[in-house]
Amino acid sequence: MAGIGRVAFLGTGAFGVPLLPRLVELASELLVVSQPDRPAGRGLQVRRTPVSAWAAAHRVRVETPRRLRSDEGRAALTSFAPDGLILVDYGQLVPPDVLEIGSRPPLNVHPSLLPRHRGATPVAGTILAGDVEAGVTLMVMTAELDAGPMVAQWSSTLTGRETTPELEAHLADLAARVVPPQLERWAAGEVATTPQDADAATYTRPFTRGDGWIDWRRPALELDRQVRGLQPWPGAWTTVAGRRLHVRRARVEMGPREGGPGAVLPGDLPRVVAGEGTLVLEIVQPEGRPAMPADAWRHGRVGGEPLVLGAAGADGDED
Repeated sequence: MAGIGRVAFLGTGAFGVPLLPRLVELASELLVVSQPDRPAGRGLQVRRTPVSAWAAAHRVRVETPRRLRSDEGRAALTSFAPDGLILVDYGQLVPPDVLEIGSRPPLNVHPSLLPRHRGATPVAGTILAGDVEAGVTLMVMTAELDAGPMVAQWSSTLTGRETTPELEAHLADLAARVVPPQLERWAAGEVATTPQDADAATYTRPFTRGDGWIDWRRPALELDRQVRGLQPWPGAWTTVAGRRLHVRRARVEMGPREGGPGAVLPGDLPRVVAGEGTLVLEIVQPEGRPAMPADAWRHGRVGGEPLVLGAAGADGDED
């Protein structure tokens, strides 16, 4: 494959990391632009973003301006003078004047089958919607969020059991395989595009903690998607005696049931009545404790009173 010249790669999350080694091979010079180090985890230790950490470990030049639209951000790109920009899960809107840096149209690698699931959480959105296919779209960036014309698109059939981290990792590996050949055409000025159907567009947004609250009145199929789609954050959670209980893994069971939504049926594994069907809890994490098998959690509870989950509601958690 021919070289692709001087390239500025804008990325933050883990989705972009598998593509980086291919860009190192293809670009005559590569600049990585990522978001600044931030506190993370229980100890709030300052950590690099996944993209920034990879670049530093492989001695690739990396810049971390607080805002891309700042003088610092613009200067980092203009001084590098790239032939073109490639954005993968950067997490900030790119100002129109920055999109014009370089002689080629700026490209964006997006983990959904656009125009479906534009926005901040496309992988989770794919799972939450119950889609049968996921995918990767390579498009030209425009000022409107994820609305640019498409260069290419690749689909992948879902099993219906994927979690967001699993699906994101799968799509990241897919992108690392299929995007590089398109970049050769991009470097040669041979980019052909197809407009998106704006009428078919759907949108995703960042989640709040309250999005994780399990409403047991909903069908178990939807709750299963919530458990899988909202990993690792905010997670799907309910309450037991006023304390939070995260559901880390579950499965749907259809058939006869007794009791109202949230009632835990008899048996070793907690089977929770939903609006339609039951949700069988497999892995749970009680508040302040590590994750554990759901049957161990149930057997460890003191007292034999019937369990009803979520009776206290969402407790107003919206952070």
